[in-house]
Amino acid sequence: MGIAYNVIPVKDAKKSGEWFVRHFGFTIRNDRGNYLSLFRDNRPILDVIESDNDTRAVFEVNGRTRWVITFFTDDIEALYARLTSDGVKTRPISNEGIYGKFFVFEDPDGNLFDVWEHKDCELLF
Repeated sequence: MGIAYNVIPVKDAKKSGEWFVRHFGFTIRNDRGNYLSLFRDNRPILDVIESDNDTRAVFEVNGRTRWVITFFTDDIEALYARLTSDGVKTRPISNEGIYGKFFVFEDPDGNLFDVWEHKDCELLF
């Protein structure tokens, strides 16, 4: 049926949850102290769990660090401008033609995320 949610490791679940609430408007549910569920409206989006290891939700391909999760937006320029003005580490927007526009950002724990905008693709939630 689909993916219910994704879990990422963080150093401080409360601090990380507040960061995602501030920058993306998520709401915190299922606060278990060291494990939080982040929702958008009634949809589960992301869970953050405290890890005592220096582990991040990233992997490498040909020596380049890659993200595990891609967010979808209908206004990539506005989101990019807001995140960069708030001091979030971002890579430049890349226009990949028929595949849409993308950019990568980093959360305070070093987890990488991709953001995608595609005017010809409709995601139904």
